[in-house]
Amino acid sequence: MARKLIASMATNLPPTIPTVLHQEETCAFVSLVASYETQPVMAMRRSRQFRWPMPETILFDPKLHEYRNAQGSIVPSVTQILARAGICDFSFVEEEIRVASMERGTSVHWLLQLEDEDALNYRQVPLRLRPYRKAYLDWKKASRFVPQLIEYQFISHYGYAGTLDRFGYFDVPAMGHAAVVDLKTGEIQDWVRYQLSAYAMRMHHIPAVARTIRRIALALRADGTYRVKEFPRESWDVDWATFYEAKRSVDAGHVDHNRERD
Repeated sequence: MARKLIASMATNLPPTIPTVLHQEETCAFVSLVASYETQPVMAMRRSRQFRWPMPETILFDPKLHEYRNAQGSIVPSVTQILARAGICDFSFVEEEIRVASMERGTSVHWLLQLEDEDALNYRQVPLRLRPYRKAYLDWKKASRFVPQLIEYQFISHYGYAGTLDRFGYFDVPAMGHAAVVDLKTGEIQDWVRYQLSAYAMRMHHIPAVARTIRRIALALRADGTYRVKEFPRESWDVDWATFYEAKRSVDAGHVDHNRERD
């Protein structure tokens, strides 16, 4: 009976809820789902400089990591573009390790989404995931970062899609204002600079404004610590140009099939 209940609830989870948790952990998370579906997303702060993206129809298949627009056409994601252009390479990672890393990352992302939406019941969080939450909360407290967009799926008018982990503001004027933040549970790779430049361009289509958005990669570790890597504003133009050229190359059919990753 319990297994049927778990399977039923896992099948009917909200679109953003992963089903990759271990079976014993799924039961622990079941009580979180009900509160998640009724909990309002935190209010978004208005800004004269950044306009919140208008709601858009996006069909996302988490198993295929595939985005489709309202017309049903597939739109490549930022990481797919980088992989197909040969900029980021996952081919050297053993399949078993890659799958385990993806499952861990998905679980941590879901956990922190519930945390930021005030829908998390900490007592039900699996022990193995708690250090990642601690690391994230420690960073938020130290940086005074206030998230405004959480796990935001988008399709850019430049023709790429993605899921922005966080967009928000630092509550310390001296530290800058807006930022896109990418959450990692592994090492931070240098190609993330291109990924975040594409995300920044989604938040504002004018490069002169987009380059003012801070690009931060936050690595959360299993021991409860974290590492921050911020990519400099001075390299933004080159980073965006590199990504855009990669997209043009992929659109033209110049794909590195050995490094392509869905």
